[in-house]
Amino acid sequence: MTNSNHPSENTKFIRLFFAIFPNKTVQSLLADQATALLPLCAGRKITRQHIHLTLLFLGNITPDRIAELRQIANDVSAKSFELNLDEIRYWKHNRIVYIQAKQFPAELFLLVDSLTKSLSAAGFVFDKRTYRPHITLIRNAVRPANIDLNNSIRWPIDEWRLTQSLQTIRGVQYVALDQWHLKKL
Repeated sequence: MTNSNHPSENTKFIRLFFAIFPNKTVQSLLADQATALLPLCAGRKITRQHIHLTLLFLGNITPDRIAELRQIANDVSAKSFELNLDEIRYWKHNRIVYIQAKQFPAELFLLVDSLTKSLSAAGFVFDKRTYRPHITLIRNAVRPANIDLNNSIRWPIDEWRLTQSLQTIRGVQYVALDQWHLKKL
């Protein structure tokens, strides 16, 4: 899947996605949760700096379309919200252990819907599966985990980002290309 109308054989692509990254406190709590789950589930825990909530995965995009993505995101208006992450679950088909909220705020879905509609109208091509918000903690899990947390992890959300997934000799690095603030409630 590409997002350029007529790429040449030498066209360079970059992998992009829109996401929300936690503040340092929430990032530490989620990383600690992944560490605690590792002996139970096995697999590979997500590194602290890679923990995020994907809003929309764009995939391979030509660099000349980044300005257009920024303009679209500038026009998206959404309110800040809070997640209460209180369920740890397992998806067998892709072998991930993830954390989610029992109930997600409407503002999250409004943000994703607004972004999806604007990008589609601009001709961007991406997977249009039903949005299932989750934060991956462990990949390639060998055993499942289905846990309801007694104490939820509160995650106040007031910004979102356009992020590049960059392959380096040290592995994948996430590079923030831009960020937008959500309106205060």
